[in-house]
Amino acid sequence: MKWFDIPEDPDGAKVKIKHLKKGEVNDIEDQIELYQTMLRPDAAGKMQQEIKVNPAKGDKRYAYLCAAVIDWEKVFGADGKPMDCTDANKILLARDDETFGPFVSKSRIALTELVAAEREAARKNSKA
Repeated sequence: MKWFDIPEDPDGAKVKIKHLKKGEVNDIEDQIELYQTMLRPDAAGKMQQEIKVNPAKGDKRYAYLCAAVIDWEKVFGADGKPMDCTDANKILLARDDETFGPFVSKSRIALTELVAAEREAARKNSKA
């Protein structure tokens, strides 16, 4: 987990991002049914695997964002009051501020790279 400052936020807001492990990502993919796999016969009657991509719709499209954002500070609603870090508010913020979703995605990528580097350093240190 790591805190990331929201760029150019006048209030100095920051978001705590959780590194999503492979199993968590798989669970989210199952939840949003991103891919559907089926077998269909081809022209010769031989069964072929077909993969259909189902774009996430509605609140499901924010599943990764909701799982990764675990806390925030200095995030305010339209009324100027602090917003609780709930899934509903995460979705509201992502819908109202078109930069929030991409910011979370970039932060997740940065955190994944950091975790990978830490694991590699730990692996090298354990061999030394």
